[in-house]
Amino acid sequence: MRLKPVLFFLVVGGIASFLVFRQSQQGGGGAIRIGQIAPDFAIKDPGGKEVKLSDHRGKLVFLNFWASWCAPCAQEMPDLETMNKAFKDRKFQMMAVSTDADPRDAIKFYDERKLTLPWFSDPGRRVADKYHVNVYPETFIIDRNGHVLKHYPGPVNTRIIAQIEAYLKEQEAAPPTS
Repeated sequence: MRLKPVLFFLVVGGIASFLVFRQSQQGGGGAIRIGQIAPDFAIKDPGGKEVKLSDHRGKLVFLNFWASWCAPCAQEMPDLETMNKAFKDRKFQMMAVSTDADPRDAIKFYDERKLTLPWFSDPGRRVADKYHVNVYPETFIIDRNGHVLKHYPGPVNTRIIAQIEAYLKEQEAAPPTS
């Protein structure tokens, strides 16, 4: 009788479907979702100092992925510089992550534009892949407890300063959660 193989495949298929569903509910695979814990990472600054995203718990983190060859990234950078200066004395941390294969391209980009905002090199796209980055630039706003508040595929500009200010005021007024 052919009933046993059919039952076997139904059971195996059901188990596989359940496991895929459970993984998607736990934040595995797929795009980063608003409200989920931002994937932690370690990355080096141009001086070689290792920094972790989790080092910035307690601050609002502006995590931006860019590349020197990206025209919208170049257009966005002066606005990011303005935002970084506007919030430098607040519980705010800008993290601009270059995905250039050669970090010297990012250094040249920064030098030509006289940028001062903190940047980090991700030549192998280890960090960018954790965030499923597929558009340049791409930005994630992460709250002081490590949750993703907002995702901006494409360039941002100073119009989001009001949004950043609102997030900062909200975080300063509320007690920390875990």
